[in-house]
Amino acid sequence: MDNGTQYVVGVDTGGSFTDVLVIDRNGNTTIGKAETTPGDLGTGVLNAVTNAAEKLSLSLEGLLEQSSALVQGTTIGTNILINRNGVMTGMITTKGFEDTTHIMRASGRIDGLSPDEVRHQAACAKPIPIVPKTLIRGIAQRMDSFGKEVVPLNKAEVEQSAKELVDLGCEAIAICFLWSHLNPQHELEAYEIVKQTVGEDTYVDMSHQVGPLVREYGRFNTAAIDCYIGPIMVKWYKELDETLRSKGFGKELLTAQVWGGVMPYKAMLPIGTINSGPVGGVIGSRRIATDVLGINNVVTTDVGGTSFDVSVIAEGRHIYAREKPIMRYRVNIPMIDVTSIGAGGGTIGWVDSAGGLKMGPVSAGSLPGPACYLKGGTEPTATDADLMLGTFNPDFFLGGRVKLDKDAATTALKKVGDKIGMDPIEVAAAMVEIQGEHMADLLRLVVTRTGYDPRDFSVFCFGGGGPTHGAMYAQQLGFQSVYMFPQSSVWSAFGLSSADVSRIFDKSVFYRMPIEADELTSLFDDLENTALDEMQRLKFKAEDVVLTREVSMKFGRQVNVERIPVARKKYEAEDVQKITDDFIEFYRSVYGEGAGFVEAGLEMMSLHVNATIPAVRPAIAKMTMGPSDSSGTTKFKRDVYWHSQGKFVSTSIYDGDQLKPGHVIEGPGIIELETTTIMVPYDSELQIDEYGFFKVIYR
Repeated sequence: MDNGTQYVVGVDTGGSFTDVLVIDRNGNTTIGKAETTPGDLGTGVLNAVTNAAEKLSLSLEGLLEQSSALVQGTTIGTNILINRNGVMTGMITTKGFEDTTHIMRASGRIDGLSPDEVRHQAACAKPIPIVPKTLIRGIAQRMDSFGKEVVPLNKAEVEQSAKELVDLGCEAIAICFLWSHLNPQHELEAYEIVKQTVGEDTYVDMSHQVGPLVREYGRFNTAAIDCYIGPIMVKWYKELDETLRSKGFGKELLTAQVWGGVMPYKAMLPIGTINSGPVGGVIGSRRIATDVLGINNVVTTDVGGTSFDVSVIAEGRHIYAREKPIMRYRVNIPMIDVTSIGAGGGTIGWVDSAGGLKMGPVSAGSLPGPACYLKGGTEPTATDADLMLGTFNPDFFLGGRVKLDKDAATTALKKVGDKIGMDPIEVAAAMVEIQGEHMADLLRLVVTRTGYDPRDFSVFCFGGGGPTHGAMYAQQLGFQSVYMFPQSSVWSAFGLSSADVSRIFDKSVFYRMPIEADELTSLFDDLENTALDEMQRLKFKAEDVVLTREVSMKFGRQVNVERIPVARKKYEAEDVQKITDDFIEFYRSVYGEGAGFVEAGLEMMSLHVNATIPAVRPAIAKMTMGPSDSSGTTKFKRDVYWHSQGKFVSTSIYDGDQLKPGHVIEGPGIIELETTTIMVPYDSELQIDEYGFFKVIYR
């Protein structure tokens, strides 16, 4: 932090609430929360920051003036794609390949669909491409698969196409040529022509800049989506930046990126903000796990208003997805692998045509929200079920700022129950149980498909609903322990507030191993020089940039490409052999002994350099451990339905603000905090450690 500043502010905009986490120079944290304001998200941001400021006895202006950084994660790009209300986007591409994003791939019909939808793939339709055929122009030009020019760029066609697209109303143009990731010269030339033709008001992207990896379908999608959402996001961030500056904030506004870092908003990749909120929680979890608790294997679980998001941190490292779909479009940007299902607090319970009770994936969202919010929602949600079962205190939701209406929840649950002959309590219990099974199934899938055993992992539970059900969905799979946090409900904002400035630079290659050591050294040196040049262009000092390296490889005749770290050095032959050995060992750990086809050889597919400006992170405040007796923190008793007992049980309710390090709570029990509720199930105990974190251990 700067000497004249006290605070770092993390903001996560999305879902039902806008979350804020403020960290002071001593590591103390303050939570701010406000309802998200659809259509005017900036107001929700200011309201949430104001809420945190008031707890610090500061005005909004006072907090912003004393802040050294403000990091914003947002779902704006996600919402634009969901609602299909981005800007009209055109595409200039290689002649003869105008239909690339329309033909898609064989998997394009089912990419991004749920398992239930995939089972009926005959009824599945391809997603509507971001750029319609009428706004795609083919240009005479061609690079071959080695990056050598075969057909020169027809510059006159580029100029004519740009004019036509703007005349048709395009506000953004994506330039996407074959093999541009190997030789971007034609894209660079076309970019200059387009910018000179259409002026500065038109947003223009080049595919080699936003997705510089092999496979044109993912690369073209990346450029198209970035153009589709880019102008709206740039405008929104610019307006937010101006508003914050008018309120006293004098630093560069930072925005989260899905690969696990933050960037100044003027240098952001708009597509990189999509799903950056859940990634913030993974960033924060890795920091706490490795730097504070000394845990290398963690599964992160984020239960928000709409979704249940799961990610794995293995051996202290994030796991990156390759060509992961955004919505139903495969893209070529590095992103921390987060798998989601529709299982949040707003997930709706419903009855299918066969008379079976189902949960999700549809959510009530922030508007109209759960029935008990009294904001127009009439369908029963997981939140309504928790209220009916006594899990939530209707008078203490958000610390009493929001009152929940049990009668409205009962009415909604009864509407479903009448269809299947169940009373509201039975429906509520079944809904929670079904949702818990969905969560446990996803945890099992995500951990085991990466080659790991759940018993070697701890679970971090966050989001507003993570602490409520985390100890129960983790119990089924035998995880070592479960952690919740006083900041759980704003954990993504916490992660963003402690994130490094980071950008990943990729280069597609193709080498059969072993590669010549000097060649590998040269390739990495060139990529690092590109990274340093770009970071310096963004006004960062070269001496402040930390560079790390990774390679993506696969076995010959196999399709699974995996990514491993490599040393940063001048390579010798033995270093190349070590890379080969490390990959084989990693592959076996993920897919099992014998899974790798060693006789087919190894192929190096791409190189990656992560350029990082490490954040100055305040230490997490450490406290003195006290006695274990927590009896003095009990508020009252309430009848709560426990699934393991199949009935309501009079349960002690604890005041979370009164719990101190050293306290132990024997299950069953419920802890009420301002922004979340923690359930301590039967056959477990909860311990509060020296950092004020909540740890559940099963007996």
